[in-house]
Amino acid sequence: MLKSKYSLLLTGSALLLGLSTAQAAEYEWKFQASETSGEPSFKIKQEWAEKITAMTDGRVEIEVMPINSVVGPTETLTAVSSGILQGHMTDPSYFSGQDPAFGMLGNLVGAWQNPYDFLEYMKYGGGEELYNELVEPYGAHLISAATFPLESVPSTVPIESIADFEGLKIRAPQGMVYNIFERIGATPVNLPGSEVYTGLEKGVIDAADSTVLSNNDAMGLHARPLPALPRLSLHAHDRRIDQ
Repeated sequence: MLKSKYSLLLTGSALLLGLSTAQAAEYEWKFQASETSGEPSFKIKQEWAEKITAMTDGRVEIEVMPINSVVGPTETLTAVSSGILQGHMTDPSYFSGQDPAFGMLGNLVGAWQNPYDFLEYMKYGGGEELYNELVEPYGAHLISAATFPLESVPSTVPIESIADFEGLKIRAPQGMVYNIFERIGATPVNLPGSEVYTGLEKGVIDAADSTVLSNNDAMGLHARPLPALPRLSLHAHDRRIDQ
């Protein structure tokens, strides 16, 4: 299927830092992530913040907060710009309404053969410079980019090929990924991640472009009581997170 990775700036798409927060002494920053507190990827971000504190001998403390803690996921960029947040770790596709280029850099669906291609593009192919052109008007700056492994599509019906997406009601995030599923004949539905399990159980959706396998497992998407034993069709797409 699609060859790409879920990329995280970091962790998530890029680590975005508000430029207005620099101080000479101690730094206490609040970063909002795009996952709930129980998801494994959220815990990884918290561990990253703890390492920053250790490496700076306690001079920098970053509190990583789960999705919707301060503002909605589509509002974190402006929250960083206004100083409400000092950074965020999230998918830039959330801001495609402000500039379609965020969708391109946040979800380059099928663009990469492996995550290293993406990382090389960001570091050596001009990706970081291009991204900073987008965010610097908001007073933010990309620190780094990283990737997630392949994403999964938990489904209550078999998915063996692209043709099987025809007419499939699938949960999908807004932006390019949503549009891609439309183009291959599926009927994408915009549901919060917290509603994926019940959506599958009640037949609101047939499948979900959800997240990586570990997160799906933590949400119980590996087991009953779903209408049918889920068949996992793996696909990948590049998604970066702003921090």
